[in-house]
Amino acid sequence: MDGTTEPIIAVLGHPIAGNPSQLAIERAFAAMKLDWRVMSFDVSPENLPIALAGLEVLGVRGILLGPHLVSAAACWAAGHLPDPSGPVVLDCFYRDPIARSGLQASTSQSSGLLGFDAESQWISAQILAHLSAKGNDSTASACVIGEIRRDLDTLFPEPFRETLKQALAESDPSSEDQADSNRPSIATADIILVGEIDADAVALEIEDASGLSPTCLVIDLSNSEAVAETLSNFNVTLMNIDQRRVGMICQCIEKWVGRTPPEDIVIDAIEEYMAV
Repeated sequence: MDGTTEPIIAVLGHPIAGNPSQLAIERAFAAMKLDWRVMSFDVSPENLPIALAGLEVLGVRGILLGPHLVSAAACWAAGHLPDPSGPVVLDCFYRDPIARSGLQASTSQSSGLLGFDAESQWISAQILAHLSAKGNDSTASACVIGEIRRDLDTLFPEPFRETLKQALAESDPSSEDQADSNRPSIATADIILVGEIDADAVALEIEDASGLSPTCLVIDLSNSEAVAETLSNFNVTLMNIDQRRVGMICQCIEKWVGRTPPEDIVIDAIEEYMAV
């Protein structure tokens, strides 16, 4: 941007109707006394590469993507951004001319967009806080229910990453690393990731885990209202889609402006929008 207009943030979704992100970002900008503009667009996955290329040329400061676009965004980034080995999903784009110029020799690309998996970064920070309170990274364990379409290296924080990934490998029924009786289970897991799965199936899996600790952190990545309702009935520490949305928006704003937004403003805006 050359300073002749306000910085612009684009929110892309498919569908975009019912998405509270624009209001939440606008309220956060107002609280931070930033004269930035936010615009929302409905963009289908097949049209996303055209939209991203256009927004990059138009000079928008940042882009927030809805859940149905994050995989397509990562595919576009793999053939466009300097780092082809980025996350399997991307929900945020931002500008950092210094970082970009260090990665790209061409000056024409030095002010382009960079991709960021904001939601996974926020989740990783929550997992780190949860496990750090336990104090022993050598015994941390994780289990997965359903299919997780995320990069575990992005999702799991250091210093717990390798321990958690090993626990997942050992809990896989096809794994031959140890006897079945010694495999990590849902009942003993510190972290449970819930991905794409039927609500009845997730209920059966958790009900079968006798002695499930209420301090276990269950992260709902399903984006399913039915699964979310099922999980809310169990006595566990639950990270739901609403918390993830707030965390993702705050992470994006911090990337865009270099400052941490007031989380309570974002929460209030989302609750207000969803109540209408």
